[in-house]
Amino acid sequence: MSLTSAPAPALHRHGQLARRLSAALDSPWLTAAAITAVGVVGAGVSFGLAGGNPTADGTHALPALWPPDFVFWAVWLVIYPASGVALSLVWRRRRDADVRGAVAAFGLMNVANLLFLPVSGLVGGLPSVLTIMDLNGVVSVYVLAWLFSRYEPRAALWMLPYLIWMPLTSALKAWYWILN
Repeated sequence: MSLTSAPAPALHRHGQLARRLSAALDSPWLTAAAITAVGVVGAGVSFGLAGGNPTADGTHALPALWPPDFVFWAVWLVIYPASGVALSLVWRRRRDADVRGAVAAFGLMNVANLLFLPVSGLVGGLPSVLTIMDLNGVVSVYVLAWLFSRYEPRAALWMLPYLIWMPLTSALKAWYWILN
């Protein structure tokens, strides 16, 4: 076998898959749909691993303005597609700039999101832990929006639902902590 022979079929297929994935990320709507699907499936698995919503078990007093569980799900059904469009807009700049750091930050933040319910279940909905995780989310989303804006200003606009939600939910969690 010579050193100039054709690549192995598995390596060739991997290259084709990478090119298709890269091209798919160029479509903001396809990326939004994919991020939403991954988020919803991940949240369902996360919810299952947590054994439900630990704040709903009656162990701790909830703030008077605490929304029903469906509100939390509905908000994320807006946040996930909007952040998917933002990711796609940044990804489109990959030929002009090294966007890997921003894309990696997006991935890490979403892993943290998917771990929220299992961690909250493990700690039994402990208000201090939930508040600290949400405050981490506030910092993370603002850093991510800033990173995204460096590559594509419109991406930061698509992050607005996230940028609005995280301080609101953090305030709710802080109130929850104060009550308990």
